[in-house]
Parts: sequence; C-alpha cells; structure tokens
Amino acid sequence: MRILVFGAGVLGSYLAHVLVRGGNDVTILARGKRAEQLNKDGLVIRHYFQRKITVDEVKVIHALQSDDLYDLVFVVMKYNDFPAVLPILAENRSRNMVLVGNNADPHGMRNLLKEMSAVEKSVVFGFQLNGGIREESGRIICIRGGGQMILGSLDGEIPFKPVLENAFKHVKYKSAYHEGMDAWLKSISSLLWL
Repeated sequence: MRILVFGAGVLGSYLAHVLVRGGNDVTILARGKRAEQLNKDGLVIRHYFQRKITVDEVKVIHALQSDDLYDLVFVVMKYNDFPAVLPILAENRSRNMVLVGNNADPHGMRNLLKEMSAVEKSVVFGFQLNGGIREESGRIICIRGGGQMILGSLDGEIPFKPVLENAFKHVKYKSAYHEGMDAWLKSISSLLWL
C-alpha cells in the first residue's frame, strides 16, 4: 500500500518503521534537519527493551502537493500543530486520513478538514501507545508499550477499515478498534492534564 506518514517525530518515525517492515510503500513528510537526517542515514531506531537497532530506507518529501495520492495518510503530530496542516491536508487528493495523537476536539477538527476539502475525505482518529526520544543525531530511542494503535471513527464503523487492516496485515504491531473514539480521546486528554 502507498502510505504517507505526515510527521517524523518519535511516534511518526516508529509508525513508519512498522509500516515499512510490513511491506508497505511508505513516505515520510519531514522538513529541515530531520529530512536531511532521514535522507542521509535512513530511519534509525534503537529499540530500547529489545536491545537492537534497525535502519529503514524511506522516501522523504518536504511538502504535500495537492496531486500526491496515497491509500492512507497518517498525520502524527502534537495537537496544537494540527491547525497549520489541516489546509494542506484538505488540498490533497488522498481520501483516507488518520489523525494520530491527543485530540480534545476531534469533531471540530474532522468537520473543518471535510469543509475545506475539494474531495470527500474519510477521517478517523488514532492514538499510538509507545514513546521515546529523538537524539540530536536523529536516532530514535523507542520505548514501546506493546506497539499498538487504538483507532476509531466518530460515527460508528470506520469507513476504510479494510484498508487499515491491509496496511497492518504483516506487521508486528497491534491495531485495536474503539467505537466511542470521541469519549476515548477526551478521557486520555483528561488523564494527560492530571
């Protein structure tokens, strides 16, 4: 599958690694120094508990063009960075979007993205259960919480669930589905504020 991971921090990098290892055609959107590191050294991850280092070759783009087409787009970034990228996502022709991370206003974000889009978009939400740090060199030190993503729609069934299942079909990574994703995201946001 042709997949874009929009964001090359710890979570985006780990997700890209998992999807590459699953046989998908993965592109990462990264800018500046991070893009240079990925182009030069590849996607380097030190798996802390597994005591190993992996290096994956990934395609790197600096900007998402309106005519770039992907089967899936995972947008992995901090909540306060989303407003800046929603117009870019709206201009793009790709239809299946997964907004990954803490999200206190999933309905507002989804509605805004759909209103601005030239093509009909299916938007679902995800929360990745792992963490780590990115070193100055660009190497990711990953501490996994089982390697899992919780996925869900705001309106019942995920419209492109077979596409997601295909993307994760050959990976050592769990994808779990949650029907009440709005409440789940708000609960997680509340816990993070404590």
